[in-house]
Amino acid sequence: MFFKGRMRKILLLICSVLVLTSIVLLICLRGKMQGISDTKLSTGAINSCLAYDSESKIIVVGTNSTNELVAYQEGREIWRASAKGAYSNIVINHKRGIVCAGNQDYRVYLYDLKSGEKLREIDTTRRVVAVDFNTAGDRIAVATLTGTSSASAMIFDLDGSELLSLSLKVKVAGILFTGDQSFAIGNNRGELIRFNLSGQELGKYKTNYSVLQMNHTSKGGIAVCKDGSYYLFDQDLNILRSGRIENDIHAVISSVGCDEKNEGIVVGTEEGYIFAQDQSGRQIAELKVEGAVRSFATDGDKVIFTGDEDHIREVELKNLTALELKKSLFIFARIMLAVSLLFMAILMLTMFPQSGKFLKKCCRDIWKARMAYFLLLPGLILIWIFNYQGIFTAFIRSFTNWSSQNSTLAQIQFVGFDNFRRMITEGYFLIGVRNLLILVLTGAIKILTVPLLCAWLCYSASGTKRKYVHRFLFVLPIVVPSVINAMIWLKIYDPNIGLINEFLRTIGLGNLARVWLGDAGTAIWAIVFMGFPFVNAMAFLVYYGGLLAIGHDVEESALVDGANRWNIFCSIQLPLLKPQFRIMLILTLIGTMQNFNEIYVLTQGGPGTSTYVPALELYFNVAQFGRYGYACALGVVLFLMTLTITLINLYFTRERQK
Repeated sequence: MFFKGRMRKILLLICSVLVLTSIVLLICLRGKMQGISDTKLSTGAINSCLAYDSESKIIVVGTNSTNELVAYQEGREIWRASAKGAYSNIVINHKRGIVCAGNQDYRVYLYDLKSGEKLREIDTTRRVVAVDFNTAGDRIAVATLTGTSSASAMIFDLDGSELLSLSLKVKVAGILFTGDQSFAIGNNRGELIRFNLSGQELGKYKTNYSVLQMNHTSKGGIAVCKDGSYYLFDQDLNILRSGRIENDIHAVISSVGCDEKNEGIVVGTEEGYIFAQDQSGRQIAELKVEGAVRSFATDGDKVIFTGDEDHIREVELKNLTALELKKSLFIFARIMLAVSLLFMAILMLTMFPQSGKFLKKCCRDIWKARMAYFLLLPGLILIWIFNYQGIFTAFIRSFTNWSSQNSTLAQIQFVGFDNFRRMITEGYFLIGVRNLLILVLTGAIKILTVPLLCAWLCYSASGTKRKYVHRFLFVLPIVVPSVINAMIWLKIYDPNIGLINEFLRTIGLGNLARVWLGDAGTAIWAIVFMGFPFVNAMAFLVYYGGLLAIGHDVEESALVDGANRWNIFCSIQLPLLKPQFRIMLILTLIGTMQNFNEIYVLTQGGPGTSTYVPALELYFNVAQFGRYGYACALGVVLFLMTLTITLINLYFTRERQK
């Protein structure tokens, strides 16, 4: 062997220390914060959006957990306003002293900037994505979401009269006035399109990736795309400057702004990073904060921002962390971690000399049964190509920076446990796990109660034809696809014409009507309630088959002994259905962890993160954000969770069979 005795132990200890040092160094560098100050302004709820009027020094913040709009001036709260849903976007027109706020309840609200008095409520009948004022402050532009991939651009006057409704077969991410007589939108096709107030297209610019956010500048506007590229344009949609945020963390852009004083670019990300570039396009700074940067404003000297927290914070631009030294330390720490892990692996192999004998024995056994293995080889190859190869590839790529920007072998780099660390530091995975626990617990209750009761009632019904009819009626809903079912419930929860709210109004309880899917307090429970009365067809058939397997002979014997049907069910049939309970519970747990399509159709994880789940986080990182390495890490964690549940089930099954 290469190393023996005491020397091997010393080298192993040194490698362990280097590994721990590298991990600690990477974590510390990622989490380093400088220049952040807490404004001591707290809304008492999770914030979603922010607007700042530099003239009056008024900050207006929207929340998605209490559905409130809160205004502050010089460090004190001056007014609050509430709505039925979470606020999604805010703009301020200083000339008229008006705050315009888009809401998840399909409405746009106008408030007086100084007093908070509600001036107007505009019903758009669609989910509001973005709003904007023209320079004169007498026109309001609204971007709405009408489906998963379609939108509308609408223009209103201050009286709430609709001046334009333009249907678009794309998903709009932002809307801006480019003068009093024109506006521009950014969409998921990477297009910046300018229209006049009659809906006529005036110009178009095609970017390379989907537009994520738009904001005003002194000369026009700025748009930032999925790949971190940005475009500054004038009022005629002429590109004045373009560039790209050097985002080696592959954080997803959530907000963008232009430093008007120095003409720099500042962006915030879902992962809680703030990046800054100067007017020449040179990246000057990076800052890590707690939680996502949902919205911010900058006046040239400082950035005021908020996100998935109740506080409003600010940071001096000059105090942001310099990038050059940090990048060098990152490279060094990653190399040290990789070398140390490799050397530890070599040392560990030298400590187990019996491993060679074990491999020789396996090879001899395979050679003895070579014909059987030869016949199994085609099937094993196909299973490897279409199943295990993807699993192993995902596992390996979970330790890399694989993304839509780093897609070639030359660009993909080893990042260690960075992707797994993100799950903890970013918080979205943990939030998803919390929501997942709610769905798992409620799903277990639903799967163990109503389907069992229905199966027992059907089993106990007299007459063969009646049983057939009952089984058919209980099983019939299984033919409806889950996506269609989710769309049906989307209409049921509609705040304006939905069945639930209409029923409450009919019986005189209109005050209880809610924007069920747009309120952070009710959204997750609306997801839980979906599918009422919870007659799961598969569970019904499993329980019904279990009751048939028990047979009527046992029931008849118990009746002769004086037991009634309820006693027979509780004392005999229920204990004998334990295998069915176990398999349905396991399938429900696994299915709940893997399912996200209904949530995507209903809420897309919102409002805020109130209905976010890990599977949805995985989907967004693959389909929208292009962070494949991080998505692989999420998949590995979900796979391990599923594997753990499966192994526990196998253990109890084996114990029962002994």
